Amino acid sequence: MKIIAIGDLHGRTLWKYIVSKVDFDVVVFIGDYFDTHENISPVQQIENFKELLDYKKQLPEKVVLLFGNHDYHYFPWVERKYSGFQDEYDTEILEILHNALQEGLMQMCYKYKKFVFTHAGITKTWLSKAGYKNNYPVDIFLNDLFVKHPHKFEFSMGDNYSLTGDDICQSPIWVRPKSLSKNALNGYIQIVGHTVQEKINVINNSIILIDTLGKSAQFLEVREEGWKILQLSMDNASREIHIGEVNHSII
Repeated sequence: MKIIAIGDLHGRTLWKYIVSKVDFDVVVFIGDYFDTHENISPVQQIENFKELLDYKKQLPEKVVLLFGNHDYHYFPWVERKYSGFQDEYDTEILEILHNALQEGLMQMCYKYKKFVFTHAGITKTWLSKAGYKNNYPVDIFLNDLFVKHPHKFEFSMGDNYSLTGDDICQSPIWVRPKSLSKNALNGYIQIVGHTVQEKINVINNSIILIDTLGKSAQFLEVREEGWKILQLSMDNASREIHIGEVNHSII
């Protein structure tokens, strides 16, 4: 089993090159398809996401689309809007996301063996408060909870009163790495985006931060025995994009 994990897109189209050049059994998109600090218009973001949904429909068993906070905050029950929220296009974005959810094209969590993929990470504190029972498959629990009780994933101010989500009570689309590393769900290697990194960052061999597309353009290859960090680079002479291995780790 070979899994490719791609960090937060925010409208970027690099994913098309990755999936066209890399062999995989499953590709996991870690969420945040909308909102950008780059020169990517709302229309371009929407079209990019529509292409991603079409790709999912073509390969339903091989493509996993996770929810991120920059997707979630377009739903009407969400009171707190995150940076980059696009008011003029919120109705159109909401309709696309709602339809994708209704069609079963998106989910909150993906799990393979000891690897668990969510947008921001799973803390023991939040999971317990959400009603999780030990020994139940965590991916099934989170995906069912998101369909039946999506408000459970809202931003909630914790004891830290952190405006950026740096608290162990935060949900799998909001928690920040510092708090996640203190209170991470035991027994898993968590692969998450949400917090921008210059390069893919591995914390205690149990948390892998992959929100790097806008910086080093790195992404992750996961196999049962370990993972590889791969990177897109451009040949200045030919202007061609290449994919190379940065390093790898064996579990």
